[in-house]
Amino acid sequence: MQTSTQDDRTESEKSGWVGWVQIGAIIAVIILAMVLTSVLSSGGDRELQAAPERAATPVQVVRPAVANHQAEIALTGSVATPADVTLSPQVGGRVVEVSDAVRAGAHFEADEVLFRIDPRDYQVAVSRAQAGLADARSALDQLEAEAEINRAEWRRQYPNREITSLAAREPQLAAARARVESAQADLSQARLNLERTAISFPFRGRVIDSRIEAGQLVSAGQSYGSVYDIARLEIVAPIAPADLARLAPAVGRRAELSVGGSAFNLQGEIVREGASLDSRTRFIDLFIEPASPDALRPGQFVDIRVAGPDLEEGVMAPASTLVGLNQVRIIRNDRIEEVEVEVLDRLGDQVFLRPFDFGQGVVTNPVPENALGRRAQILASDEPAQ
Repeated sequence: MQTSTQDDRTESEKSGWVGWVQIGAIIAVIILAMVLTSVLSSGGDRELQAAPERAATPVQVVRPAVANHQAEIALTGSVATPADVTLSPQVGGRVVEVSDAVRAGAHFEADEVLFRIDPRDYQVAVSRAQAGLADARSALDQLEAEAEINRAEWRRQYPNREITSLAAREPQLAAARARVESAQADLSQARLNLERTAISFPFRGRVIDSRIEAGQLVSAGQSYGSVYDIARLEIVAPIAPADLARLAPAVGRRAELSVGGSAFNLQGEIVREGASLDSRTRFIDLFIEPASPDALRPGQFVDIRVAGPDLEEGVMAPASTLVGLNQVRIIRNDRIEEVEVEVLDRLGDQVFLRPFDFGQGVVTNPVPENALGRRAQILASDEPAQ
């Protein structure tokens, strides 16, 4: 019994000693891990601090020039007429005379007779109307004489009484005067129809097409061709609302015109703007009145340059400097930065910007996005843009 108790005590002491050894081993492992972590961390920082800076990004820069600038808009338009005028007689009859000016493409002067309709029927109508007028006047003269006799007779018989309208023949006189006026109107109409046998226009124009020949029987109101007024030719040029805003006000501005790729040797003036935007293009029409309409024909395409207002002082730079719509990259303290700018005008390969601080210059060559903030190696610096 005593032996069994001693064995139990020995076993208990052995278990306690093993537990303390295990706890000590765990603590040693934790201390070792902490030491290793500290060593590795301190070693990594030293390596990071010792790592060399990335190589400088090579760039080309330009130093923009400060200048004044006048906006200029380039447009393309076409020559048009407000409306073609039909070659249509106002009276009917047989054509007895045709001018060479009534051929397609021919020019004619204001009031020049283009063709003439046989006037004899209309001359007869004038004679008939003259006779009718003479008859109406004669009847009126007779009634006036009779009325005067009646008034004299009334004054003798009734000196203190006012003559009645019937006795004075006033209703008959009013009807006779109306017949005279009607006869005068008939004569005026007959003379007007006679004048209309000679077809002409009150403007200097050009014939688009004509189907008039001598001996042809024409009817009043029928179209036998068309003409246009040369002085009314105009150029219609669509323009984007943003460009129109750059010209504001547009009406009254001078325009330089070029036809068929020739030099800009024609002049014009913007006379009005369209009332609405085109439903497809969302552009607005500008209407330009040419100074020399004789040099133009309907349907021709015209290149147009319109000078806008003088812009305030700004800087001119190559269009290649823009990144996106309104950012450029500059060099400041030998490092690459991206800044926003305000674009005042675009001129093909140049842009006109509101003045800004561009440091050592504006970058003109493409650089990667991750180059922002890096050192820059300036390869070349161009002269200020003009």
